[in-house]
Amino acid sequence: MWTTVCETISKQIGKDRIVRPEDAEGRLISVTGEAMPPVPILRPRDTEELAKALEICSAHKTPVIPMGGSTGLVGGLRHTGKELYLSLELMNQIESIDPVNRVATVQAGVVLQNLQQAAEDAGLSFPMDLGSRGSATVGGLISTDAGGEKAFRFGMMREQVLGLEVVTASGQILDLSNAMIKNNTGYDLKHLFIGAEGTLGIVTRAQLRLRPQLPNVNTAFALVPDFASALEVRHRVEAALGNDLTAFEVMWPEFYEIATRHRTGRLPLPVASGIYLLFESEAGTARDPEAFETAMAALYQDGLVEDMAIAASEADRRDMWAIRNDIDAIIRNLSPFLAFDVSLPVSKMELCVQELETTLTTRWPKTRFARFGHMGDNNLHIVVSIGQDTISHKADISNIVYNRVTVMNGSISAEHGIGMDKLPWFEMGKTSSAISLMQTIRNVLDPDSILNPGKTIEPVG
Repeated sequence: MWTTVCETISKQIGKDRIVRPEDAEGRLISVTGEAMPPVPILRPRDTEELAKALEICSAHKTPVIPMGGSTGLVGGLRHTGKELYLSLELMNQIESIDPVNRVATVQAGVVLQNLQQAAEDAGLSFPMDLGSRGSATVGGLISTDAGGEKAFRFGMMREQVLGLEVVTASGQILDLSNAMIKNNTGYDLKHLFIGAEGTLGIVTRAQLRLRPQLPNVNTAFALVPDFASALEVRHRVEAALGNDLTAFEVMWPEFYEIATRHRTGRLPLPVASGIYLLFESEAGTARDPEAFETAMAALYQDGLVEDMAIAASEADRRDMWAIRNDIDAIIRNLSPFLAFDVSLPVSKMELCVQELETTLTTRWPKTRFARFGHMGDNNLHIVVSIGQDTISHKADISNIVYNRVTVMNGSISAEHGIGMDKLPWFEMGKTSSAISLMQTIRNVLDPDSILNPGKTIEPVG
């Protein structure tokens, strides 16, 4: 099936740019353990090689699936039987860290943790952060417009991007480079490719905004009796700390119990029936170092929290975040499961959770949940397992979840994109005119559906 196009790429670019199907088979393409079928992987070393490879693929009408760090949850890398995989893992250079202009120029295959470390070495920081920092790549983060733990303060990945280099389906290289926060000259085309999941073009290089290091970091784990109290705590902490508040996470009790079930050593808080909150502030040296503890003490004095632990060291802080980010515990204890990444107005989060629990447990009495999320930026993660039949009831469960979220003016995707899993519900909450415009854009940039077909939206023939 791929023989001709792979032979052409090998002759014109190099034999070592193609990973054979038998060598590619078994690579993971999601954090849940989904494995790659025996399909060739194209691995260019630079933008020019990628452009030539896409030109060849376009001429042969051979589609490609762009790969990042394979940390997605929505089937964005799932194969439909005809595509080549396209990995930018060899395009992994941090080309420059400019401490004066606070700009990093990096190739798309750079791993997030490596970028964070390079920024730190230069006395700066790159504020995007998430649990898969050790494998998620810049290109994948841009293509899915990832959120993560600090989006509440610093915004989604879109807010970190100043400029891009992109290769289109036909092999055209688009230089959308920019190293300035303000550049108001016509259409800002880079935004077409951020969050497009590789369907409009392949991001190859990015100029990213860096921030000052904020050495005064404070972290607290709190237990409150109910969600109404969580909303009040968020309001109070924001009022006390202002823009210093970087993250505000929420965990329902079943998530905390699962995440701590096999953890050794002392837990930050006991397992209880309330709502768990994890919040963090980052400030410069001029900030009163006691401001955080003063704000926390006020929460106690006013009876808003039942229990609280404040990180006394970086090790404490990491232990707290390790609980929040322990997706492996979810996989071990709830598999098979379905994971939903949605956004909701915070005022409707608890009602949505309650109604979903009632609906799902009425139909499937053995339903188990794990609910948690980035409460500060409306993002809720809902993990559902009804037992061994979970996957066979995927469509029914998804219909229940997405319909309820849409009725409450939420979004069916917060930070993981659409991929293949959410495609049947993609049009929920969108007008027909918006869908039509998206299809028009896809038709212009990729009329033959060369880039990541079957994901997000298809061109109209």
